[in-house]
Amino acid sequence: MSTAQSAFVVTGNLTEEGCVAYLRQDDSWATSLAEAHPFETKEAAEAKLAEVKPAESVITEPYVFEAERAGATLVPTSARERLRAGGPSTRLRRPDATAS
Repeated sequence: MSTAQSAFVVTGNLTEEGCVAYLRQDDSWATSLAEAHPFETKEAAEAKLAEVKPAESVITEPYVFEAERAGATLVPTSARERLRAGGPSTRLRRPDATAS
């Protein structure tokens, strides 16, 4: 029997940087799932989502996803969110140092 508890997280992409972001308890955005605020219910997470959704200059396409709590760790329940939390699956090309 699993001892993990369900939690809900608000996520999106930072508008300027394009990277994955998670809502913290203080309503700022973190790029690490470990810093995300876990909501106890989907309703509470969706209420917070309604508050942050208009802030498109900061966050793009925010939504709620389900995760499990394993102690202090949040583990996404969907493959999509596990991939997003793990970072890019291909190496990012850095700009050439010689480019002007």
